[in-house]
Amino acid sequence: MTPCREGRYADPNLTELELAATVWLDGFYQLEHLFNTRTWAVELSMGQASPELRFAALTHDAERFFPGGPSDTPENGFDNPDYLFAHSIRSADIVEQWLRQQPRVEEAFVRRVRALILRHEVGGGWEADVLQAADSLSFLEIFDWLTVDWVRRGIYTHDQAREKLRYSLERIRPPLAVKLALPLYEAAVNTLASADTLDVDLKWRRQVAGSRRFQLGLG
Repeated sequence: MTPCREGRYADPNLTELELAATVWLDGFYQLEHLFNTRTWAVELSMGQASPELRFAALTHDAERFFPGGPSDTPENGFDNPDYLFAHSIRSADIVEQWLRQQPRVEEAFVRRVRALILRHEVGGGWEADVLQAADSLSFLEIFDWLTVDWVRRGIYTHDQAREKLRYSLERIRPPLAVKLALPLYEAAVNTLASADTLDVDLKWRRQVAGSRRFQLGLG
């Protein structure tokens, strides 16, 4: 299982707006995934990720922190368009609303972030493809514990949870991202295979995954 290191996402390049968003989303069990997606987006962009792409990566799943949206464990397949579009639209709406409440955020920035979040599940265009790939790489790298949790709680069978891993791999478009994803996929599949016997404190893992203080190493 991927080690969880305190302070992994401490980054002097996080903007004031990005840090404010992490305060907003503190306690969200996917916060670690959001940090990691941003990290992958920067890497896949060879350090040239736009501010809009970085911010969209950091907030793309925000709607799952707020009750009332589609289930994050869909029953009709992970590639079900009804689920993907409902999730993406709700996230874009919620992030846009939050951005419009912040001082000194330009309209063009809000619109571009919204457009990227709307496409984070399906890609389409270079930046959206990078965001989709970064989302997948992040899931494969640090959400191996979540697939174990699904199996142990009876939400999905081993085969159904493995389908999520396969889906995350097969939707990636950028060749570099595919190459990077293959060993992560293999490791995640191996972790899932030992779900019934793995020695892991899932309650603690979920807690630190949502802790801004832990992820940024704030003591």
